[in-house]
Amino acid sequence: MADLKDKLALVTGGARGLGQATAVELARCGARVAVADRKTEAAEETAALCAQHTAGAQAFTYDQSKAESVQACIGEVVAAFGGIDLLFANAGTGRFAPIADMKKADWDLLIQINLNGTFYVCQDVVRQMIKQGRGGKIVLTASSGATVMCDQLGAYCASKAGVFMLMKHMASELGNYRINVNAIQPGVVATGMTGPMLADDRIKRMLVRQTPVGRWGEPRDVAKLVAFLLSDDAGYINGEGIMIDGGSTLHGYPRWYSLDYTNANECDWQALFDEYPYKG
Repeated sequence: MADLKDKLALVTGGARGLGQATAVELARCGARVAVADRKTEAAEETAALCAQHTAGAQAFTYDQSKAESVQACIGEVVAAFGGIDLLFANAGTGRFAPIADMKKADWDLLIQINLNGTFYVCQDVVRQMIKQGRGGKIVLTASSGATVMCDQLGAYCASKAGVFMLMKHMASELGNYRINVNAIQPGVVATGMTGPMLADDRIKRMLVRQTPVGRWGEPRDVAKLVAFLLSDDAGYINGEGIMIDGGSTLHGYPRWYSLDYTNANECDWQALFDEYPYKG
C-alpha cells in the first residue's frame, strides 16, 4: 500500500466510478481527500466512505466545463485544507457516435469537459503547488483511446489524446518545481460510463475474450495504480502514460486475428470467426 500520510489530495469526478474508488484508496493510504464533482450528494457519499479510513474528507461541487467554477472550487479546497499536494484530474465524459453523424454540440461538450476542463483544473492546482513551494504529484485520466483509435468514439479519443499531450507538456515544464505529472490510460473498466456497453452480452463476451487477462477492469485496479503514481515510490516516473487495459490493445485495432482469451491453455485462431463480430 502506498504511504500518503498527511498528504492533501484532490480527486475530480470523485462521485462515482474511478474517482470514487481512487478517493477511497487514497484515504486508505492516509491522505486527506477533497472529493470534487458536479453531483453534490454523490460526492458527499464518497467523502463519507473516505472518512471511514482517514479524517477530514470533504465534498466540493463544481462544473468542470466552466473555468470560473473550477477556480472557485480550487479556492474552496485550499481554504478548507490549507493546500493541495496531490491531484487526480479524473473528471470526464464520453458518448458514442460516428464522426459523420455526431452532433457538433456533442463534440463541443466532450472537448470542453475532457480537455479544456482538465486544463482548467490542472492550471489552477499547479499554480497553488508552485505557490506552496513543496512540489507535488499529478495524475490525469487519459484513455487507451488516447493512443489507440476506437470506432464511434472520435470526440472522446481526440479529447483524451489532448489530455495525454497536456500531461507531457506539464511534466516537462513543471520539473523545476518538482511537480511530477503522469497519466493513466484505462481500457474498458466497469463504471457507469461503460455500463450500457457491458450490458450487451455480445459486446461483453467480445471484450472478455479479446483481453489477455480474461476479464474487464474494475475501478479498484485503477485506484491502486493512481495511488502508487501519487506516492513517493513513483518519484522517478514522470511524463508517462500508463496503459491499464489488461492487454486489450496489444494487437492494436482492428484485430484481424484474435484468440478467445476465455479458453485457458489453448490457442485456436479460428474459433472466433464463427461468432460475433467476425461472422459476416
